[in-house]
Amino acid sequence: MHYLLPFLLVLLAAAMTSAAEKPNVLFIAVDDLNHWVGYTGRNPQTQTPNLDRLAGMGTAFTQAHCAVPACNPSRAALMSGMRASTTGCYFNQDFWTRFIPEGKTMAATFKQAGYSTWGMGKIFHSDSFY
Repeated sequence: MHYLLPFLLVLLAAAMTSAAEKPNVLFIAVDDLNHWVGYTGRNPQTQTPNLDRLAGMGTAFTQAHCAVPACNPSRAALMSGMRASTTGCYFNQDFWTRFIPEGKTMAATFKQAGYSTWGMGKIFHSDSFY
C-alpha cells in the first residue's frame, strides 16, 4: 500500500510529460523526385543512403499523386490540402500563396498547434505562410 502514492505520482508525471511533448516534424518536399530514392525499392541502382536513413526514422509517403501537372498548383494542393478547383491555382505563373487564405496552410496549422515553423526553398518565398 505504501507504494501506491509513489506509483500514482510517477503515473501523473508521465501523463503530464507525454501530453506536453509534441513530436518533432521535418517535412521535406522535393519537386520531381519521383521514386528515384533507395527506400522505395523501385530503382535498386539508385544510391541515396542519407535519404534512406532519414526515411527509416520516420514516415515516407511513397504513394503520392500529383494534384495538377504543374509545380505551383501542386504546391498549393500539397501545402493546403485543397484541390485546384477550390484554390483556383492552375498554372505555374499562379504563385500558390496568393490562392490560399492566410492560416489555411499546413505550416499555419502546425503554428496554431504551438509548433515553431520554418520554411525555405522553392516553396516558401515569404514568411507569411510559415
